[in-house]
Amino acid sequence: KGPDMGVAEDLAGRLAGGELVIIDGGMGSQLQAEGVPMDDLAWSARANLDQPDVVQRVHEAYIGAGAEVIIANTFAASRAALEPAGLGDRVAEANRNAMRAALAARDAAATRPVAVAGSMSSFCPIAMDSDALGARLGGPAAEDPRFPGPDDYQEQAGLLAEAGADLIVLEMIEAQSYGRAAVQAAADTGLPVWLGISPARLDDGTLGTFPELGDGESLDGLVRALTGPALAAITVMHHNAEVTLDAIDVIRGHFGGPIGVYAETGGWQPPLWVFDGLTPDEYLSHAITWAGHGAQLIGGCCGTGPGHIQALSEGLARRG
Repeated sequence: KGPDMGVAEDLAGRLAGGELVIIDGGMGSQLQAEGVPMDDLAWSARANLDQPDVVQRVHEAYIGAGAEVIIANTFAASRAALEPAGLGDRVAEANRNAMRAALAARDAAATRPVAVAGSMSSFCPIAMDSDALGARLGGPAAEDPRFPGPDDYQEQAGLLAEAGADLIVLEMIEAQSYGRAAVQAAADTGLPVWLGISPARLDDGTLGTFPELGDGESLDGLVRALTGPALAAITVMHHNAEVTLDAIDVIRGHFGGPIGVYAETGGWQPPLWVFDGLTPDEYLSHAITWAGHGAQLIGGCCGTGPGHIQALSEGLARRG
């Protein structure tokens, strides 16, 4: 089944017209909240193999809450993420099951156009190992063989496009090295591509990237290096809400297209998310500020659930 180009075109037209579009909330963390076990290495991706019915149910809940873009549960489903967990022979199955669950949820629950995005990320077991944070093998991400490489991204992008994704979202892209490979693989599908970056406040007050996943460069340098005609949007995602406005300003310095925001809230104790963050109303108050600062795509990442997305959908309605 190919992508529904009408949905992708509708989304692009809305964004070009200055409208605000609601994205879904956290996928892995919400699966955890629904009682799905999180794998010590492959985190939420195992759910695509073991409990695809719950994956579909979470997507349906987000659609019911008002999400106009849902992101398939493929964030942790690259070969680089699955092989260390002993699931290297099930990469295609994990990605196809995830897309099938998302598309089935749209068929079952959508009463308006809903775009289904396939996710590709920097995720690999490094992100699950608290002892490895900031202490990777031999230096920058470009030199670390555990990160997804060009072949991993090409394989996953092909699977997502073939399974019917309307667009590809790149998530937690923190280094030029694998970032270029991810952008290229996504662009090669011919689908719209969103680049998702996760900024962090550095000791000197400027914005950089997560040290365990990046090359230690500035956010400005990363955005400048990866921005190009292949990108339909750039999103600030899986980050602390406090840095959002500064990150939007950095992106706007290099990119004239739509900007999105979906922040995390709570804490991370691998492999589990700690739900001690912003309430839906508190999250909405941040989101109103983001929309006022020019963000057009707004949703939530880890720690947000359908309640947060419903608050966004109701509280940001007709602000576009």
